[in-house]
Amino acid sequence: MKCKLCGRETGSRSDFCESHEKAHRNIRQKFEVWKKALNIEWKEYLKEIAENPLTGAWAKEVAESLLSKEA
Repeated sequence: MKCKLCGRETGSRSDFCESHEKAHRNIRQKFEVWKKALNIEWKEYLKEIAENPLTGAWAKEVAESLLSKEA
């Protein structure tokens, strides 16, 4: 399979390549921390990640992709 964001091989059943999958896992894992600290919803959290200038490219691409699914 090909990564739906960059076209690289996924090497698994994931929709993402290794780099995008790692970013996806990190985004999912960190959400609980953000939710507790800021009482933030999933969509808001993804917007924050996508708009933060300190967010890495892989995470930003994943967040934007997940946001487009939510819309």
